[in-house]
Amino acid sequence: QRPIWGNADGGTSYGRRVSERKCEEYSKAVVEKVPYIPLIPNPEPFTVSAAKCDYTGVELIVGGENANPGEFPHMAAVGWATFEGTYKFSCGGSLISPRFVVTAGHCIRDPSAQNPEPVIVRLGDQNIDSNVYDGANPIDVAIRRIHKHPDYRPPKVYNDIALLELVSDVKFRTEIRPACLWFQQDLRGHEKVIATGWGVVDTRTKQSAKELQKVSLSVLDEGFCNETLKFFFNRNWPDGFQPTQMCAGELSGGKDTCQGDSGSPLQVVSKDNSCIFHVVGVTSFGRNCADKGRPAVYTRVASYVDWIESVVWPGE
Repeated sequence: QRPIWGNADGGTSYGRRVSERKCEEYSKAVVEKVPYIPLIPNPEPFTVSAAKCDYTGVELIVGGENANPGEFPHMAAVGWATFEGTYKFSCGGSLISPRFVVTAGHCIRDPSAQNPEPVIVRLGDQNIDSNVYDGANPIDVAIRRIHKHPDYRPPKVYNDIALLELVSDVKFRTEIRPACLWFQQDLRGHEKVIATGWGVVDTRTKQSAKELQKVSLSVLDEGFCNETLKFFFNRNWPDGFQPTQMCAGELSGGKDTCQGDSGSPLQVVSKDNSCIFHVVGVTSFGRNCADKGRPAVYTRVASYVDWIESVVWPGE
């Protein structure tokens, strides 16, 4: 049974999980009061609440496109120190609190790097090439500690999730804000999800994106995906799909998450506030990026909310 925490606010939050309450806090921060006067004689003015952010909700094109500046303010780039004294960004992640980023378990180690463990998280960026001026004002925050899920056993791909604890709290602003966690096992009517990342954009040349990309994907039935991908089962994925995983892609091909998108979020927009995203999945692995009939596999965030809450908000 999942843990439930209450708080002393008169009981209005009793019975709700801590991540749900945090999501409410995040949502209130991006709502503004707009004065409204009805067109009637002797009206009494009142206010209405309206979301204030740059997300447009425009349908995304085939193959993905550049994200708008500040459109995904929770998006994080996970960086490794290079021998040249710079950073190499090989994974993505999602800011979920002032101090924590959620990413993939396999993103906590890169044997080819100077230090196998990632050392920083970059937030608020659009183009991760430091030589390109894109108007963004990103920040680099050092990683204090890496929390690997206790059941993640690489190279197996199950329980592929981790938390990056930062050295200090991040100060939220328009371009840097946390996402909410999706805690329901089903997606409650969401048939499309949005994937974001700085991963491979040309599968032939393996060229990766410097500009943050977004792509709209269909949520696919796990049983169907299990059958579709069964020829790719191996010793690292011996039992096929588990309830802790989910599947998304386009069966016609051309749209997918690829290398470098690992750890990046699969997300839906809140139906109550278009400025708030819920992270439903973490990019885990795929076969032959964007090939026809080859969807990708994601870690299902809802399966790990108990663990995430225990690390990020212990005792709340």
